[in-house]
Amino acid sequence: MIRKKLREFKCLTLKLLRLKDNAHSIALGFTVGLLVNFVPSFGIGPVISTACAKIFKGNPFAGLVGGVSLIWAFPLFFYLNFLVGHLFYPINVVVPSVETVDSASEAVGYGLQIGKAFFIGMFINIPLFGTFTYWVMNSIVRRYRESMLTFVQKKWDL
Repeated sequence: MIRKKLREFKCLTLKLLRLKDNAHSIALGFTVGLLVNFVPSFGIGPVISTACAKIFKGNPFAGLVGGVSLIWAFPLFFYLNFLVGHLFYPINVVVPSVETVDSASEAVGYGLQIGKAFFIGMFINIPLFGTFTYWVMNSIVRRYRESMLTFVQKKWDL
């Protein structure tokens, strides 16, 4: 099972490094595809990442690889969005008393506060992680593409 996943990862890495496109387009596509994981996409994240990469004039296959590469980390990104949003928009939780009759409206109010914190965190995390990811991917593809391709192709045995 692990060997199969490593082989798939090697295959995607080889395809990404062999793309006949410039470093900017590959890095932009990968970054946009990765950033889709910060947004709840309800299972259609790879399709959205490919389409968004094409819209932003990045490489669509790099967008697909970026979207699929960290799809497993969506719960972590979801929590990170909430955590960062909570720093900027603290949630006021009041312990309900026995006299509180309208608990349904309080639950809706708390849900709206949590939603606001999530979206604020999402709108903060996307530019920060996007800038960092683009910078790293552009540097890697520009400087180390050929040496990484040689290493993955010849020396990485699975």
